[in-house]
Amino acid sequence: MTVASEPSCPACSKYDYEEKVLERMIRMEFAFEKVLKENKIESETVEQDLTRIKEENEHQIATPLVYFNAYSPQTSSLSTGEVIVYKTVDTNQGDGYSSTTGKFTAPARGLYLLVMHTCTKSNNYANLHMLKEGSVLIASVYFDKDASHCSSSQVFVQLDVGETVREDNHDHWPYAIQKRYQ
Repeated sequence: MTVASEPSCPACSKYDYEEKVLERMIRMEFAFEKVLKENKIESETVEQDLTRIKEENEHQIATPLVYFNAYSPQTSSLSTGEVIVYKTVDTNQGDGYSSTTGKFTAPARGLYLLVMHTCTKSNNYANLHMLKEGSVLIASVYFDKDASHCSSSQVFVQLDVGETVREDNHDHWPYAIQKRYQ
């Protein structure tokens, strides 16, 4: 009767082989856990970046479109400092212009382009100012003794929510114009 026995060489042993396979599996498991951890960190970073980009895009999309077109002053003879109130308002996207007060109130923070176009009859003058919170943005003086005259002025201005812009009349003429027409 012959009995099989383990080989005398430990490197040839079944147990040695299984032990080496087990060690490799454990090393692979540690390496896999390390890769998973690195991927999780990278995934969190990507997720944060995507959230930030989404918020930035939502902010850009949420920026309202604001514009208005108003004309025909309610009165043609204004006193000094009187705010010009327009009776005809074609468009008022964003509801910034008040046809009651004549003031534009910024509904959103942003850069605005404001345009003022004025026509005067012959032998009449206009000294108009566009003011932001009381500070002059642009001023225009118009006069023609013999003919009607039209002129345009424009200005870019940064406005915060709630800041106001208005046009008003000033009777104070610059000295050079007063001398010319006396």
